[in-house]
Amino acid sequence: MQYFPIFVDGEQLKVLVVGGGEVATRKVELMLKTPANVTVVSPKLSTSLTQLQQDNKITYINGVYDKSLLNDKQLVFVATENSKLNQQINEDAKYAKVLANVVDSPALCHFITPSIVDRAPMTFAMSSEGQSPVLLRYWRAKLETLIPQNLGEIALFAGSKRQQVKDKLDNVSKRRTFWESFFSSSKSENTSSLPELFETLIGQTTNIASPAELYIINTPDHPDKLTMGTLRHMQKSDIAIYDTDIGDDIIELVRRDAEREVRNHNNYDQFKHYLNEGLKVCYLSTQNQEALKLLKDNIDSHIEILDF
Repeated sequence: MQYFPIFVDGEQLKVLVVGGGEVATRKVELMLKTPANVTVVSPKLSTSLTQLQQDNKITYINGVYDKSLLNDKQLVFVATENSKLNQQINEDAKYAKVLANVVDSPALCHFITPSIVDRAPMTFAMSSEGQSPVLLRYWRAKLETLIPQNLGEIALFAGSKRQQVKDKLDNVSKRRTFWESFFSSSKSENTSSLPELFETLIGQTTNIASPAELYIINTPDHPDKLTMGTLRHMQKSDIAIYDTDIGDDIIELVRRDAEREVRNHNNYDQFKHYLNEGLKVCYLSTQNQEALKLLKDNIDSHIEILDF
């Protein structure tokens, strides 16, 4: 991964855009989806930018670029056709410790902007690191059709109830079980049904249990060979225990906030410790069937064990 993906609070951003044409317009409109403070410097503006300036949504400097304009900025977008100027702004930005994006010049970019599917506050950002923009556009279009338009409303509702669920349920595992039940319900796709669904499920929290489970995954040599069921259980796991010869590309597919440990062979207490805490444990294994049978025989019989 050449570029580190990060979401930055727009309230903290002061952005300079150099240029006033259509490319600059697209960058300004993108930044104005956030609360960022945007300044545009150019001898002339597009019709859209002129309207934004008249509506006091941007600060406009009618003139040419000067490096002093970088002084209080965190980002600069460069959208000019002057390659010498673009190179100069790149150098000035480095010196001023400002991140620069020079449009259509990857070598001069300190950061790139992703392709975005916007369902605020749910935001899906994708990048091909400049390698395949057509493929990126293809997948963005595909995701636009798959992700519900009302997903942001669902996320806002859930956010408004987080503290109530935290007060009601005393551990992370129970809270996760509650929210998984909430979001997996077909009623959660209809925003008008959300309050009723929430009250129904929160009223049943005394019955919420998070039974310990062990998922034994006979791990293939390539992540594409993992089944959907296997991936789903890897994402449900609280902790992943794995053999030393499991590839990083497969371990990465375990839920991101799950703990990870290398298997200490013949030490079954490593599994028992977590299972006795009621956790869901994923074991990524390359062991033979005899070794796996020994593991199962040493796990308490009340623990549910699933083989994949």
